[in-house]
Amino acid sequence: MSAAGPALVAGDAEARVDRMLSRLQPFSGAEELKLSTLLPMSSAMATHYVRSFPQHALVVSSAMGGDSEFLLAPTTCYAVFDHLRDRQLQGASVFTHKNLCFRNEKTYRNGERQASFLMREFIFLSTDLDLVHEWIGSLVHDIPRSLAEEFGVEVVVEKASDPFFDPKDLHLKFQESENLKSEFVVDGLAVASVNLHLQAFARSSNLRSEDGKPLYSACFGLGYDRLVARSATLRMHSRSVGG
Repeated sequence: MSAAGPALVAGDAEARVDRMLSRLQPFSGAEELKLSTLLPMSSAMATHYVRSFPQHALVVSSAMGGDSEFLLAPTTCYAVFDHLRDRQLQGASVFTHKNLCFRNEKTYRNGERQASFLMREFIFLSTDLDLVHEWIGSLVHDIPRSLAEEFGVEVVVEKASDPFFDPKDLHLKFQESENLKSEFVVDGLAVASVNLHLQAFARSSNLRSEDGKPLYSACFGLGYDRLVARSATLRMHSRSVGG
């Protein structure tokens, strides 16, 4: 299968993942957003990604030539922050967005690393950093149990950093020292992650509370292709061993 045409998650499997996530308390009351996969190159989130990870960026431009106008969204939370820019939010807020994401990779393998893949993210914003930490803590506790119950997979939560960063990059060192990222790993493959942005993303999008206070944010993202493919592989292996 070529990188241009990866296998897509079947509708029933997609609905099953959606139902599992909707039952989790940290996602209760989340506002569902339907947004484009195209990010204007002028947006703060697109600028940040292209500057930080140029090797992974996939951009769209006119067939007639000229400058690139859009970035194909590499993750769904970027579209959410771009959609909410310049807003004032009332109290703690949770948003969710599911869409295809796109990344340029050196190599591709269906179900593990694809040019396009389905992801849902939940974004939590609050003026209270302790509340954000509590939200992350709930996910670290709830997600492994839910994945085990629904998909029969064993999940290990691991401290992580973005593989896109150069080992000497200060962003990587800060991410590791502040424990800003954790991954949910199934049989050696990360199928989901949770990231603490502190105030960086809200500040970039000019997001504040109604009384003008700065906002902290965190996001949880789950890759449907990885979860469904890995759980299917483990089931097949279990049957072959048991048979």
